[in-house]
Amino acid sequence: MIALLLLVSPLAAQRTDSVSSRKKVAVVLSGGGALGAIHVGALKVIEEAGMPVDMVVGTSMGSIVGALYSVGYSSDDIATMFRTMDWVDLFLDRDAQNRLTLSERDDQNTYIYERDFYVGGSKDPQPGGVIRGTNVERVFGYYLQEYADSLNFLQDLPRQFACVATDLVTDEQVVLTNGSLVKSIRSSMSIPGVFTPMHMGDKILVDGGAKNNFAADVARQLGADIVIGVKFDDVINPNRQYRSLMDVMERTAGSDITRRADENEKYCDLLIKVPVTGYSSGSFTKKALNALMQRGEDAARNKLDSLMALKTLAGGNHVLKNVKPLHEITTLLDIEDDERGLLDLRKNNTVVASIGARYDNEDIVAFQLNGHYYMGGKVNKDLDMTLRLGLRSMLRLGFDVEPWKFKKMGLGYEIWYKYSDLYTRGHRSANMSVVYQNANVKLFSLDAMNFDCELGVGWEHYHFFKGLWNEHNEMTFNPNEHYFNYHLRLRYNNEDNRYFTRRGMRAEARYAYYTDNLAQWKGHSGFSSLMAMWQMTFALAPNTHIRPRIQTRMVFGDDLPVTAYNVIGGPTYGKYFPQQLPIEGFGHAEFFDSKFVSASLRLQQRITGRHYAMLDASVAEHNNKLGDIFDRKPIWGAQLSYFYNSGIVGPLGCSLGWSSHTKRVHFYVSLGLEF
Repeated sequence: MIALLLLVSPLAAQRTDSVSSRKKVAVVLSGGGALGAIHVGALKVIEEAGMPVDMVVGTSMGSIVGALYSVGYSSDDIATMFRTMDWVDLFLDRDAQNRLTLSERDDQNTYIYERDFYVGGSKDPQPGGVIRGTNVERVFGYYLQEYADSLNFLQDLPRQFACVATDLVTDEQVVLTNGSLVKSIRSSMSIPGVFTPMHMGDKILVDGGAKNNFAADVARQLGADIVIGVKFDDVINPNRQYRSLMDVMERTAGSDITRRADENEKYCDLLIKVPVTGYSSGSFTKKALNALMQRGEDAARNKLDSLMALKTLAGGNHVLKNVKPLHEITTLLDIEDDERGLLDLRKNNTVVASIGARYDNEDIVAFQLNGHYYMGGKVNKDLDMTLRLGLRSMLRLGFDVEPWKFKKMGLGYEIWYKYSDLYTRGHRSANMSVVYQNANVKLFSLDAMNFDCELGVGWEHYHFFKGLWNEHNEMTFNPNEHYFNYHLRLRYNNEDNRYFTRRGMRAEARYAYYTDNLAQWKGHSGFSSLMAMWQMTFALAPNTHIRPRIQTRMVFGDDLPVTAYNVIGGPTYGKYFPQQLPIEGFGHAEFFDSKFVSASLRLQQRITGRHYAMLDASVAEHNNKLGDIFDRKPIWGAQLSYFYNSGIVGPLGCSLGWSSHTKRVHFYVSLGLEF
């Protein structure tokens, strides 16, 4: 989705002497991405030894650990955060589902990358980096919210704190000791080119590791009498081949940084160097972080005698002062925003460009591009264009006006080219191509948090061609079929995640009335369709969830066209036909009778980390007469799936399904977000 953080107990530090009666002790924490986990283990030993820590100086990841430690979180608290945090989601710009309208959720669950561009010659809203870092600020803004005001870090925190950033304008290091604590650590960890730089006054700040990755000299300059340094042991492996571009870039970019870090070791009274062989700055897996924290603890324990000697030299203990209430560790999804309600993230005269990509063993490779131009003005206006490339190609255009907040009117048009196989009782009966067009007048729509609705008038047209049929085919298609419709759609969704839901409910209802001349169908009353779906997810255990679902689609009227009948099967709603309903165990799409109802139950198990297993069972009934819908033998289906939640590109996995209708096993591979 998203990033997991867990809760904390207040730091129980009992110290008796003030710093004025003894020497000032500083701990210096280096940068290094995931390698910064070593600091957590080292701090644990420093705490156990009873060493007073009056100041923390950090760079990059060291600034994050240092800020948390400076306001009163213990090493155990920070270790819990490291173990449970979803680092992939933390470093992405994806918003929590409960902060978005349903249309914005649809976009976020479709595209793997989004970029803002400003139209009109003003400043680029997303300059100089791929990632805006919104989740970093949001998460640590929550944990540091009691220290959210502009502060003097050397006077207003329980422990003195400073972090190092790099000014792109002057190419010099900047030592941050006042201002916003969250923005300061966000500046210190802003990897150039990856995270957007932070603008603070006349400074444009990026990762402090670019200039001073181990700022022991800064601790001395700020008045530390005793300096304890923690850094990873960057011994160069002479056997490393440097075959990849990343290996070469890491080595060439890090030479001067390593040299200065080595020079700064002379400012330390005690240096704890932690071996990190086998791990890199990107080793954010739970197993790797646990191993790195343990290595930090082991390296510090090897220095325990020296640590105790420094404690004696320091001359006493230290009581933390000004410790404000600390916050329980919770999931990223449960962190509430200070600003209640929906956040309007749009900016006038801004183009938001998005790209999606996926692979499955039916569509093979597909790409989707979207451009959304928010025009703004007295009445909000936006223009939307989407292009999909693959076996199912599509062009969609839309224009909306928003005279009132969340309330829209607009026009839309889309044209699809779909090449697909049709099945009859599990046997492929035809492969065919169809051009599908849909024009829509949105008379009124409400697009809000958790709920949306739309009332409109539409026109649909199907043109079938290049159809190849065999003896299993039971369908007859009119090469050209079109009709007008009046439609109403209602949706509700408060699920926490589209693909790996842990809680929440999703429901949808759609009604449409069809004619061929806006009044009648083939000289008599039109026909209508009603679709409804409800599902809810419940927790059986922290990592085990069940999701019951009920769905139905009923078509009423005479002289029904084939394209109005129910299409059942496949992995997603509307994949080959707009009315298509997925059902577990049906790998391919088939035409069913006009009255259809199904129920299913999913058991979702988080195996470990980002690995999930899902077991689905379903039962369905269909008939052309509503009163006889349960007269037939029910259709049963089952499906077993495995998915890895990659976070960046979406779920990666496969499923194995079977149904009593097809009596065939179906294997499906899906890599990426659905669209």
